Amino acid sequence: MTDVAFDVVVVGAGRAGVAAAYRLAAEGIDVALVERAKQPGMKNVTGGVLYGSILADLVPEFPDGAPLERHVVEHNIKLLHGDAEVSIGYRDLELRDEPNYTLMLGKFDRWFVERAVEQGVAFLSETSVRDVTQEPDGVVVHTDRQNGDIECQAVVGADGVNTTVGRKTGIQRTMRNEDMALSVKKVIDVGRNEINQRFNLNSDEGAAYIYTGFPEGAPTIGYFLYTFDEYISVGAVGGLETLSWLGDEGYDESGTPLYSLLERFMELDTVRPYVQGDDIEEYQGILVPEHSYDTLPDRQDRRVALVGDAAGLVLNKGYTFRGLDYGIKSGLVAAEAAIACTDDGNWDKFGQRYDSELEDSYVLRDMKQHRHLPQFLKNERMYGAYPGIATETLRSMYSADTDAAGLTWRQAYRAFRRSDAGVIDLLKDGFRGLRSL
Repeated sequence: MTDVAFDVVVVGAGRAGVAAAYRLAAEGIDVALVERAKQPGMKNVTGGVLYGSILADLVPEFPDGAPLERHVVEHNIKLLHGDAEVSIGYRDLELRDEPNYTLMLGKFDRWFVERAVEQGVAFLSETSVRDVTQEPDGVVVHTDRQNGDIECQAVVGADGVNTTVGRKTGIQRTMRNEDMALSVKKVIDVGRNEINQRFNLNSDEGAAYIYTGFPEGAPTIGYFLYTFDEYISVGAVGGLETLSWLGDEGYDESGTPLYSLLERFMELDTVRPYVQGDDIEEYQGILVPEHSYDTLPDRQDRRVALVGDAAGLVLNKGYTFRGLDYGIKSGLVAAEAAIACTDDGNWDKFGQRYDSELEDSYVLRDMKQHRHLPQFLKNERMYGAYPGIATETLRSMYSADTDAAGLTWRQAYRAFRRSDAGVIDLLKDGFRGLRSL
């Protein structure tokens, strides 16, 4: 290679890729952002919660000019058991001082790409990457465009869990069922006033609910509910291993039951009042990575780096999901590595620099700290026995017929004895839970 069209090519116009491209263009580096969709955000439906001020120092228009939905002031963890639920809620108006917002990714990604183009990013839409070839003095990105080979010094792969960049360069192994989850989501048009009434919210306040325990005893099956400006996003997430098991068991007469589980979840007495509405705005299913720190795939090879979902940078903490800010941060780390290579001309160190800086970032420190949490959350007792114990104990406490039958600790002990959990199980699970945090 002698003529390099761009210094860096970023593949994928999600948050991670756009953050990398924006940062590079702001430093005057020639960067192309390649996206297979016709418009940014077309493939990114619904959204979640963006935690932290990760974009505040990068984009001057954030947060005031960004299409954010609601400012999250309430978090709820809900343990389901039959027709009952045990709720652990945290509502605090001081959270308005925290930069935590719900996002609809389609709208947000379009806005973010527009800001990046203003910085000088070359946005190439309707362009699919077929292959990536590393050569001694550069990289060639092979696309489906006419005369579509793009020469560059380095590539940032931000193209999702089934990353073409990762597979074609041999960085990423074939994903296993235990490393992935399926997520299905509905977006329901409810209206701002109705949302505020249902969730007891004011103005732009938002709420995020996490549910678990349905169906009973099925690990890694969880549900979420987010409030947007005028919409409610409700969805289910299930590890592919568990979904395969449920399919073999014939649960709900379905081979892969997640779609039907979501429908039945929405009909539960404790859930239905929040999600009523006939106007379905969006319905989508996607694959998401589900790694622990110890099972993360490789992220780089010389002049190629993987960021965001392509690098497996998502963490289910049980009480919240972290991924949007992890992706943005990894994109910024990749950009900083490329800037360093521009300064000294040593592009062969690009991948190593990115990997080293990512290890020092809060993303991998966080995943390392919680390295045992994914395995802990696969414990079936967390989805059956323990919610059952909590439900039976509280039912005894609040029932006029049983409240006088004994002290609270005795009621809890009776509930524990009737469950499938043993004393050794309880001690082990308590230790594993503390270690996971």
